[in-house]
Parts: sequence; C-alpha cells; structure tokens
Amino acid sequence: MASDQVGNTQRRAEILACGLKVLIEKGWRGTSMIAVAREANASKETLYNWFGDKAGFFGAMIRENASALDRALPEDFGAMPLEEGLRAFGVELLRLLTGEASVALNRAAIAEAGGDPALGRLLLAEGKATSLPKFAGWLGRHVELDAPMEAAETFVVLVKGEAQLERLLGATEPLSEAEITARVDRAVRDFRKLYA
Repeated sequence: MASDQVGNTQRRAEILACGLKVLIEKGWRGTSMIAVAREANASKETLYNWFGDKAGFFGAMIRENASALDRALPEDFGAMPLEEGLRAFGVELLRLLTGEASVALNRAAIAEAGGDPALGRLLLAEGKATSLPKFAGWLGRHVELDAPMEAAETFVVLVKGEAQLERLLGATEPLSEAEITARVDRAVRDFRKLYA
C-alpha cells in the first residue's frame, strides 16, 4: 500500500511537470486537460480524478511550485542567524519568482484576470500560503516585531523589486546568479535599516 502511495505521488508530480511544460509552451488558453494528458502519457480520466477540472489542475501546479521554495531552502535554515537566513530565503525566493514556472503561472492568471479573476485569487492565496507564514514565524524568532507577517511581506517586496514584473512582461532574460545575489544583498541591507 505504501509503495502505491509513493508511486501515485511520483506520478502526480510527473503529470504536474508535464502540465507546466504545456503551459510554458502554449500559454493558458492553449493548455487543455487533453494536451496535458497527451504530454504526460496519462488518461484524461486520471487527470480529472486527481485534479478535478482545469482550474483544479492550475491550483495543484501553483501549490507544487510554491512548495519548491521550502524544498530548496537549506536543511539548517531554521537555525540560521538573521542575515544568513534572510540571504538564503531571498535567493531561493527570487529564483522561484523569476523562474520559468512562476512566470508561466503568473501569465496564465493575468491572461484570465479580465474575464475571470479566480485564477489570480488562487495564485495569490496558494502562492503565499506555503512559505510566507513559515518565513514570518522564523523572522519573528530573530527580530522583535509587532507584525511578523507584515515584515515578511516587506522583505519579499524588497527582494523581488521590479525583477518579477520585468520577467512577466518579457522585458528581461532570467537573472544570473550574480544578479540574484546582488539584489538579495541590497534587500537584506534595506530590510535591516527598516527593522534595525
């Protein structure tokens, strides 16, 4: 039974990765459950049973992408001193927000916003739900704060700056590691000034 669950979990992750590939290549309107099933070599019935409809599949892709931040953080993140932890979180966050997966998911939500804002609401709710409360809790243990969640959101804004918007608009290529490091260093410095 346990091996069946592991197999289903792995298969689900493979299908979500295939869905993301289709989304990146074809955009939201060109992404159908049939196209995903074909790419994943899966049946439509499997997709509908596991994810419901296209919006349910989109939500699952968002949750998978958001959880990637937690998986990318170093194992000892919880014990890191403030500046080191801010840098570790900031680097992984900026990689995630400007990466192909996040760009594709955000563009899909934006494409539908005029007619149906449900995808945008889902993206905002699910995207923040996984990592931000954990980060706010970690931050509250390192800095005396009246509102740890507000401070966490401030740090996120400092880290992403205009980089995410520029990527969404196709105005820039993915950031280099040197650019990510420089942006995060600046965000950490500015955050320390705000919350000295």
